[in-house]
Amino acid sequence: MKTFLFHIIALISITLTVGCKSQSAKDDSDSREVRTRTAQFRYNELMIKDYDEMSQMVNGKLKQARSVGSNSSDENVNDQEAVEHLREAVKLILSRPDSDNMVAKLMPEVRKELSGYNAFEDVLSGITAEVIAVVKDDKAAPSSQATGIFVLENLIALIKSEAGGNNDLRRILDRIRSGDIDVSDSVRKDMKLRGMFKTMNPSKAAKTVLKSLPPLADKKSGKKTAPKKDQDDE
Repeated sequence: MKTFLFHIIALISITLTVGCKSQSAKDDSDSREVRTRTAQFRYNELMIKDYDEMSQMVNGKLKQARSVGSNSSDENVNDQEAVEHLREAVKLILSRPDSDNMVAKLMPEVRKELSGYNAFEDVLSGITAEVIAVVKDDKAAPSSQATGIFVLENLIALIKSEAGGNNDLRRILDRIRSGDIDVSDSVRKDMKLRGMFKTMNPSKAAKTVLKSLPPLADKKSGKKTAPKKDQDDE
């Protein structure tokens, strides 16, 4: 009887251990998947590409989106897949350091396509959340984290002039601000060695932009309300 109970207890223990390991492996897999998706583009590889090369890559994404989206002649229309291709085009553009104003040259056509699906702000919001997670992930490679910094830097520059009258864009800035990003020494070193780039803190940059925006308009009363102050502003 004691032997039988011993085997039962041992079996239960093994089952629980395997289950815990499986869940842990799944969590690690999910984390790696997020890092892999965001690390698809690397700033150090894109920084050496000129306009023609970048334009060719972006046009490839646009072509894929148009082949499956609402404007496609194919009967099996898949707008969600089209938006995903356009999302990748946005990430591609934002992942490249913008010292030569390449974002302004490449983004309009992609934005136009996304606006046709009413998905431009949603795509930017999703990319923001994804990139912040990678930048704050200690297990991510410095080059991946640095790419995320460039994405956020370019994103802030892209939307800051419109955020005053667009609450969706303002919320994206607020998400970057509240992300409380701390740029590590390894990321600073990576950016300096690869291109002598000055490292900006996206959270602080977003906070500065938010402070400069006009007060929010209350839709019900029509009155303008000042944005909430951070504790460190008081």
